[in-house]
Amino acid sequence: MRMTVRTARVLIASALLLCGLPALAVEVTWSDTVTVDAQNAGWGRLARLPDGRWLAVTTHYPGGDTTTLQLSVSNDNARSWKPLSRVSEPDRKLDNGELFVLPDGRVLLGMRSLIDGKSYRLNVYASEDQGRSWSFLSTITRNEKPAGRKDRGVWEPVFTLLDDGTLSVVYADETRADEQPSYNQVVSQQLSKDGGRTWSPAATIAHQPGGGLLRPGMPVMTHRPGGGYLMVLETCGEDPQCPVSYKTSPDGRTWAEGLGTPLADQRCGPHVMATSSGTLFVTSCYNEVSWSQDKGTTWHTVTPPAWPLGFKHSWPAVVEFDPGQIGVINVVDGTVKIRFGTYRTP
Repeated sequence: MRMTVRTARVLIASALLLCGLPALAVEVTWSDTVTVDAQNAGWGRLARLPDGRWLAVTTHYPGGDTTTLQLSVSNDNARSWKPLSRVSEPDRKLDNGELFVLPDGRVLLGMRSLIDGKSYRLNVYASEDQGRSWSFLSTITRNEKPAGRKDRGVWEPVFTLLDDGTLSVVYADETRADEQPSYNQVVSQQLSKDGGRTWSPAATIAHQPGGGLLRPGMPVMTHRPGGGYLMVLETCGEDPQCPVSYKTSPDGRTWAEGLGTPLADQRCGPHVMATSSGTLFVTSCYNEVSWSQDKGTTWHTVTPPAWPLGFKHSWPAVVEFDPGQIGVINVVDGTVKIRFGTYRTP
């Protein structure tokens, strides 16, 4: 069929009109807030247990030279919480708790464990009873000879299960600072084929090309909708608010060189999550929330944010509780809280 001049003009005009329309937005409506841990608490992370309950880990600061990890449980989809168990190590500071539920139902608890200037470890504990009791499982990596230095540690482990069943952990790593060339800090990755009992040697997956003073760190990985993986990270060293960038990988273990692509409106301590609907959400210590519906290629900022705190070292994380419902867990005035929100996609 031949197109008439009139029809062609109509189609061109329609196309121009569509090009001028704003992109359809993901809308988030923030609602109620609950307290997970109310006293001397920091750093909250969550995982859904096999029986449908939610498990939270927070850091407790009793004073002195030790900190401990508090495990709390919710029976009503994260609306109320009660203490369940606690993990401590004599004379050591525990922090950066990370929860992960394996396909067989075992719950893993990763953490940093340190004695300042003397010993830095990333330890893993396991629970066979959904968080009521814990047993030591493995040490991912360690530095036992920092020679009194407080900048030779390993920090912030985050687990991801890869498509082939391999367990990945990514973390911030200062142990290459004495090499030549010297890397002030890098992002490292290790892999486990046996559910976290043993780990492969470390691979560097984000670093300043050629070495230097920049400090990529605080990495978090998620599955990319449609396949592959996306990792967010901060880079400190030039900007005190530590700009955030992202990197992608087809298999979760092969990463391009460099520090990734900048992600606007995010600073310091990023956290990313892919929802069941395919929308990606990211937050950070800038206390903004951003979304992407094109697998992380472009990002848009939610208005208003879940927590209007501005830039603050509150270490938030974003979680999906149900289809269409997310929450941002955050540290607010020494307490760990969740603000819930419902989101609508175009």
